[in-house]
Amino acid sequence: MNVLIIGGGVIGLAAARELRVAGAGRITVLEKGRAGMESSWAAAGMLAPDAETETVDAMYRLCRRSNELYPEFAAALLDETGIDIELDRTGTICAAFSDDEADQLRERHSAQQNAGIQADFLSAEDMRKLEPSLSGDIVAGALYRDNGQVENRKLVQGLSEFAQRNAIEVIERSPVDELIIKNGEAIGARCNGRIFEADAVLVAAGAWSSVLLETRCPRVTPVKGQVIAFENYSSLRHVVYGAGGYLVPRRDGRLLVGATVEDAGFNTDVTADGVLSLRGSAERLLPGLAGREPVDKWAGLRPFAVGGEPLIGAIPGVRGLFVATGHYRNGILLAPVTAKLITEAVLAGSVPDFARPFLPASGKEAAAS
Repeated sequence: MNVLIIGGGVIGLAAARELRVAGAGRITVLEKGRAGMESSWAAAGMLAPDAETETVDAMYRLCRRSNELYPEFAAALLDETGIDIELDRTGTICAAFSDDEADQLRERHSAQQNAGIQADFLSAEDMRKLEPSLSGDIVAGALYRDNGQVENRKLVQGLSEFAQRNAIEVIERSPVDELIIKNGEAIGARCNGRIFEADAVLVAAGAWSSVLLETRCPRVTPVKGQVIAFENYSSLRHVVYGAGGYLVPRRDGRLLVGATVEDAGFNTDVTADGVLSLRGSAERLLPGLAGREPVDKWAGLRPFAVGGEPLIGAIPGVRGLFVATGHYRNGILLAPVTAKLITEAVLAGSVPDFARPFLPASGKEAAAS
């Protein structure tokens, strides 16, 4: 089976890799800009299914399953390409700065424990032992031991290298003008006056997906996020949430600070207010950052689907048309499981029961509304 993928971010590239491993025929990826250089490049690479929920629902199970896939996924990419995506499962910490925040964190921790989510509640002394450079104003915390991060830019590089080595054609700077649908079947897409035909078409265009899909599935809109980075700051070992932001330490000594949440359309300008807000969160968590200037600043567009959950699977009413989008803040985390689900949907025509809540055909309203 020949597959056309529209969108060369981490979701599209991971799907291309999984399809190749599973024995698909010709695989072509059309990317409107440079592969992996939109939200996949702008992300912070956090893998935090436990730290970000207190309910064991379908979304949590999807995130948890994907987190469990990461060690094998990272090892396979290293073997296939020689690129280490720097999977780090040191753990993720949530920090509380007041008694009220500590009480809320304790209640959340209790709800998580009751739901079967593993976490350790930490005293102020525990926090100082784990991360001595964090603020002395922190009064409590919670540790999620197998949550962590990957270096998302190396993930993009690894997936791109796999494509190059395995006859996956990635065509950059090629915005798709329209899907070609005849007699209720997707047969390809039109791009720069050229027609690309395929047996299956996957739309994995992130925040731009609805431009092509229109009202065929729930609407996807962009949510802007700004991030800043400091260099030569290696005193932190864990990913840390708190003070309205998060800190992500990289192996090379960089420290990422994110991220704003803004309704700004497709605008990716970095703003003074956004940087000021991020610096405030960072300095409150790590007083040692006071007075230091970030060495880099950027913004990306998270794809948010109506209902707040990703869309993964076959588009109803159009044979051969599939979608993988709407991952919002979990695109990096959900890449491995999304790739597997899309491959099953395309090649086997089915998805496991745990993925059914994310099918575009699952009864959610397509949002022209």
